[in-house]
Formats: sequence, C-alpha cells, structure tokens
Amino acid sequence: MKHPHTNEAQQELALRIQDSDREAFNSLFSMLWEPMYTYAASLIMNNSLAKDLVQDIWIDYWQRREHIEVENIKSYLFKAIRYKCYNSLRDTKFNKTQIDVADSICVVSEIEQEEDVLELSKRIDRSMANLPQRCQEVFRLSRIHNISNKEIANQLNISHRSVENQISFALRRLRKDLSIVKSMFL
Repeated sequence: MKHPHTNEAQQELALRIQDSDREAFNSLFSMLWEPMYTYAASLIMNNSLAKDLVQDIWIDYWQRREHIEVENIKSYLFKAIRYKCYNSLRDTKFNKTQIDVADSICVVSEIEQEEDVLELSKRIDRSMANLPQRCQEVFRLSRIHNISNKEIANQLNISHRSVENQISFALRRLRKDLSIVKSMFL
C-alpha cells in the first residue's frame, strides 16, 4: 500500500473519484481539507469564510469530477482555493491597503507539502504578534473583522490618519517578514 499522503496515492484517489467513488472522495477530503483550510485562512484572515470557500471547492470538485483531469490533484485544489480567496477579497470591496496585504501574504506559488502551509501560517501569526499592540489591534479590526478605517478611528478614539498609518506599518512589517518566507517556497 502506498503512503496515503504521496502524490501517487492522491492521484489514484483522483482517478477513483472520476469514477464517482465516494469513499475515495472522502479519503482525499480528509487528507487535504485541513491544509487547504489553513492556507485559505492565512490568505483571507477570516476563519468562517475560509471554511465556506474550501467547502465550495470540494462541492465543485465532486460536481465536476468526471471532467477534471489533472496530473496533480493537490496542486489543482490549492490553485482553486487561492483563486477563490482572491475573488472573495476582490468581491468584498476591500480597500487598496487590504488588497496589498492579501498580495503580500499570497507568497506561495506552489504548495506541495502540508507542513509548508502550516509553517507559513505560523510565520504570519508570529509576524503579527511582533507588531506593537495598538498596531495589531487596528490591523486585526481592519483585516479580520472587515471594519472600515473610519469606524476603527471612532472605536479606538484615534484619528483616521493614525489608523491608515498603523495599517501601512503592519503591511510593511508583514511584507518584510514574509519576503524571508518567500525564498523558502521558490
């Protein structure tokens, strides 16, 4: 029996899924759901939305299973989730700074190992944790809770300009920290 997490084993499952094998689908799902979710959550920084998007990818995969012929099913599914996350960020009318953040966080061009995804997610969390407290607070309100800069300024009793500065600072720091990560994935 091939090791279940190898590409070869996953390709075998993908071939069985093409023939509508639900058991194969469930096996592949249980292997790849969590790393895909971790990846999506690190891109859009919204856990419940990440779950929904990953769920959509799997539903779509099952519905189109007979027509999907790919050489690397894992790579196909990760590309699909990245594309879906980008569309979601675009469709939720994020401001320019937030789109920049999403771009700077989407540093993984190809993902082959679940460990890489988890490592990237941990790095993003560590980078966030190293930001000054107020900066973290502003950035999380903006990115995770999708609160407008104006609302954040009112809520924290600081100027609109200060909110923008904090987000820009967080963005620069993330870019700097993640550019180190980027080299690991190329």
